[in-house]
Amino acid sequence: MSEKNESSENTETMADALKSVETVHIGDTVKGEVLAVEDKQLVVGIEGTGVEGVVPLKELSTQPIDDINSVAKVGDKLDLVVISTIGKDKENGQYLLSKRRLEAQKVWKDIQAKADAGETITAPVTSVVKGGLVVNAGVRGFVPASMVSDHFVEDLSQYKGQELEFKIIEIEPSENRLILSHRAIVEAGKAEARKEIFAKIQPGDTVEGKVARLTNFGAFVDLGGVDGLVHVSEISFDHVDKPSDVLKVGQDIKVKVLAVDPDRNRISLSINNVAAALG
Repeated sequence: MSEKNESSENTETMADALKSVETVHIGDTVKGEVLAVEDKQLVVGIEGTGVEGVVPLKELSTQPIDDINSVAKVGDKLDLVVISTIGKDKENGQYLLSKRRLEAQKVWKDIQAKADAGETITAPVTSVVKGGLVVNAGVRGFVPASMVSDHFVEDLSQYKGQELEFKIIEIEPSENRLILSHRAIVEAGKAEARKEIFAKIQPGDTVEGKVARLTNFGAFVDLGGVDGLVHVSEISFDHVDKPSDVLKVGQDIKVKVLAVDPDRNRISLSINNVAAALG
């Protein structure tokens, strides 16, 4: 074979090889084989391209990772998305890749499906920030302070670390915005409890409850999801100036049902009548 023909054949072989190598674009989903596991990143070979990329530790998962070796080893093949290039030499340079963002895309789709179906989600509260709670729903979710409970909560730190159920209020994946409400869950639960209690409670019944809050005109008693009112005149046969002189929040008491008004969600209670009946 002449040198000219050999040179021509080599040129065609190189050209064929170049044609078979896919070009990597930002935003592409690629398959990467782990070539090396370092302290803060993975080095991967992007299949079908002949180039390498890196996956920083923070881009490996939507969940916190303490040990990079617990999530990947040499030889693993990962689905990744191309975030950007590293360096100016795109042919020989590396690409910045992410596994976390692919996971997040799936999470957003799952949350959107639940929102469309009217379903709720359950997620842990990871931190308390100014104006509300931050939760980890696979992606960052935010619960405004006004949507944490059905009453004002002065200290939100009590919720940190708790796993709560949430209604999806607003979802916008393109802006990484997920607004959630626990208040809606609390209200729905109380509405169901009210329905059950009003269906079975009758005037004349003696029931047990817990003092929920005190006012100048009486005490509100939690009957298991519904608050009934003991007017100050029904607390004792003796004169009572302030309910707080006799009762305290959290106290377990027995009360007698005086009247039930489902239309106005009101239950009138008495401590006097219980004492009289026992006496």
